[in-house]
Amino acid sequence: MKNSIKKACYIILGIAMIACDSYDFEQEQHRNEVYLLSNSNLVYDRQIADLTQEDDTIYLVAGLSGTLKADRPFKVALMEADSLFNVYNKSNYDIETDRYARMLPQECYTIPSLEGLIPAGETQVKIPVYLQNLDKLSPDSIYFLDYQIDPSKTDAFNPKKNEVLLRIFKENDFSTTQRNTFYNYTSSYVIIQDKDNPLVRRPTSANQVFPLGNNSVRMLAGDEEFGEYKTALDRINERSIIVTVGEQTSKNPLARHASVEPYGTIDVVQLTPFEIYDNTFLINIISTPDGRSTYYKEFRLHYKYRLNGSDPYKEVRAILRMEYSPRADLL
Repeated sequence: MKNSIKKACYIILGIAMIACDSYDFEQEQHRNEVYLLSNSNLVYDRQIADLTQEDDTIYLVAGLSGTLKADRPFKVALMEADSLFNVYNKSNYDIETDRYARMLPQECYTIPSLEGLIPAGETQVKIPVYLQNLDKLSPDSIYFLDYQIDPSKTDAFNPKKNEVLLRIFKENDFSTTQRNTFYNYTSSYVIIQDKDNPLVRRPTSANQVFPLGNNSVRMLAGDEEFGEYKTALDRINERSIIVTVGEQTSKNPLARHASVEPYGTIDVVQLTPFEIYDNTFLINIISTPDGRSTYYKEFRLHYKYRLNGSDPYKEVRAILRMEYSPRADLL
């Protein structure tokens, strides 16, 4: 019995050694296949368009999988799609169609070519998307481009990663749509200009700031609130102001002039500078005795507003402050 077992072991070992001798460890273990770069949910949201540039560029990225680099080039071609876009809206919002994401309008982008080539030995090709007119986009909506691999013009590809939703974010020097940006009220006052019932309030909350164009943002006026953001569109339109940052002031190289105007139906009047509320955007550097510095972006505003013509004006003296890191902004 022992001899039989020993003999069987020698046979198995011999077969294994023959298999090892005949196996080429240099051969491809995983196929070279083209795929579109995305997160796990097939959305690619790692790029942000810079509004401070007149035009900016983001990319549709096609990669090449495989254990070893390919020894030949791979052709890549894309085509417009909408299946992921439709799935995104249905799964996230169901019947709330007013909250649906939107396709990026044609006037806001140009793609010169939807074809590219991954050279031999390389693993990626970027197809540029040139963005423009992003100031026309609502900061309250989500925008996408949806593209898929064109199977008739593309070499071997991964059918599970052949489509991507490219999320469009935008930012300027003051805010971004990639994440919520809040400025805190500091040393601020809202004064109701009512002779019969004057009232002074001190807002201590934060104001969410949204990028619009290259040098403008939207924020709520004074201490207004828009309630539940999901249903806030009408309240946003009637209670928001636009703050536009202009040229550097003559007195302070870290300050720039700022002007206030209505975003929607609100009645807004910019007032003359009053003390520190001088209608500027300021990079405020506060240093401690031990040499450490804290950096803030600040809107210093003086204006009055009302939501209805029959209401008394509310005078606003506001410093809106957000801490930031100059080093992080340069990364």
